[in-house]
Amino acid sequence: MKLATLKNGSRDGKLVIVSRDLTRYTDASFLAPNLQAALDDWRRIFPHLTALADSLEIGSVPSSRFHEHDAHSPLPRAYQRLGGGDAFVGPRDPIELAGKTRDAKIEAAVAVIVADVAMAATADSAKDAIALVVLSADTDLDAGQSGTSALSPVAVTPDELGDAWDGAVHLPLLAGTRSIASVGWTSFPKLIVDAAATRPLGTGAIVRGAVETLSVSLGDTLRVEMKDKSGHSIFGAIERQVGRFEPA
Repeated sequence: MKLATLKNGSRDGKLVIVSRDLTRYTDASFLAPNLQAALDDWRRIFPHLTALADSLEIGSVPSSRFHEHDAHSPLPRAYQRLGGGDAFVGPRDPIELAGKTRDAKIEAAVAVIVADVAMAATADSAKDAIALVVLSADTDLDAGQSGTSALSPVAVTPDELGDAWDGAVHLPLLAGTRSIASVGWTSFPKLIVDAAATRPLGTGAIVRGAVETLSVSLGDTLRVEMKDKSGHSIFGAIERQVGRFEPA
């Protein structure tokens, strides 16, 4: 199942289900108004979302064309995040550099969104708690200042990755002009176990895996994507133009 959040003027956007080929979506807000609300009731609502996703694939529910530039990050704001900030802009929103800044560093990664994780969770329960997988791109400015962060247009359930998922993602991350195969080294259950060693993790917490650092400058376009073994985009693309911040 693939989930997205469409911009609708609210802080948390509107929840939709996206077809596997990323071409169509159907409204899921009657089940949960936004993704955080769905995650808060994940065990109950997951079967209903899955059934709606199946209906979308066979064309038995109303659908519209999915445009990635209409999407917000699936979770526009997270209550808890391990690695990076907890507020996100849209995956096609610009990177705006302020003042005389001309360059920035981007940390691209795969991340997971979890349901509730108990303190001192086992590896098996940590893996079971992984609800969704996303891509992330965090901006670091000069002098170590944090800039805006974005998630991929679509978040997917782990089964969408097929045999490329075993608690780690065994597919290359395409970031800028590079193809990074090392993402398969990140064991998310281990990261979750380590993070929950002394505290529980709340529903909607985002756990980021190993990062790849890229450099961008004014005028560049950042693109972060992952494709399946057939060459089809899984999450859609984070694609952000680097420009100059202009005060309103």
